[in-house]
Amino acid sequence: MSSQAWVETLYIAPGHCECRVYAMPYPMAPNQTPADVAMAHQLHDWREIAKLDRDHALVYIEPGYADFTPDIVGRQGGSHFEVIRHAA
Repeated sequence: MSSQAWVETLYIAPGHCECRVYAMPYPMAPNQTPADVAMAHQLHDWREIAKLDRDHALVYIEPGYADFTPDIVGRQGGSHFEVIRHAA
């Protein structure tokens, strides 16, 4: 991977009426889940980048993450996956 690219984890947080989607500036370790990340890191490192409605349809997404819309839409709350980001 070039110095212009990095790995992030996208996490679809479970919610009752909507799911917020967070970007974490690091990959998960093997067998690690977002719930394993300390609350201090969640508050400091995670950034909300999108939201899904109760039908898992996109409500909004930050423009820099729009390329990942097909990967996000329809996902269940509690799921996460890694993406490779590239400098603009």
